[in-house]
Amino acid sequence: MTTPTFSLEFKGVTLHAGAFGQAAMRNVSFQLGPGELMLIQVEPGNEQLPLADAAEGLAEPNEGGVAFLGERWSAATPDRQLGLRARIGRVFDGPGWISNLDVLENLTLSQRHHTSRPVPDIIAEAQNLARSFGLTEVPAGRPAVVLRRDLRRAEWIRAFLGQPALILLERPTFGVAVEHVPLLIRAVEEVQTRGAAVILTHDESVIAREVSTQNCLRFRMRGDTMMADKASLAAN
Repeated sequence: MTTPTFSLEFKGVTLHAGAFGQAAMRNVSFQLGPGELMLIQVEPGNEQLPLADAAEGLAEPNEGGVAFLGERWSAATPDRQLGLRARIGRVFDGPGWISNLDVLENLTLSQRHHTSRPVPDIIAEAQNLARSFGLTEVPAGRPAVVLRRDLRRAEWIRAFLGQPALILLERPTFGVAVEHVPLLIRAVEEVQTRGAAVILTHDESVIAREVSTQNCLRFRMRGDTMMADKASLAAN
């Protein structure tokens, strides 16, 4: 089977504003290859984008199409869509926890459901990721009782767990102490090295300063338009 040239493709995608505060996006087209990072600066008041939902096949574009690993979401069967989503990690810009499961159960749920990996191996990887993000271990207890700054880093663990092909990071440093930001950027660079594609939305200048220009495409939102940073495109 031929390896897809691009991890993620958007072709003329228009997404209307969502009911839960998501901004509109108009005529978005890009091709994101393995090992590439797309950095998107969002606007105050329009921080939440529907882009990640479309990338994961959870939101159908009003116009245009989205393909992940060479397969259009609109053409994939429900079972195939589930299989493809198992290869995507995500930090949500909003609530993303199952309240009646503890944090560790939440983190490992996808891997336990979609893979045949032994559960002790999954837990060991989660604990290693926790330490790499400055935590002594995966936070204990249900999400409601965990400090927000620790819970956000727990979302990092979930996003990177299992070596996904695509990682969607929606304002992942929101509520996190600035000294932890380099730990996230280091993790992004490591997964880029092994061929994962990453999309990271942000509204903080510290992210833009920390991220390397190598294999990084920089964009910014202006209203419903995603505008490319010409300098970053030329560098790549």
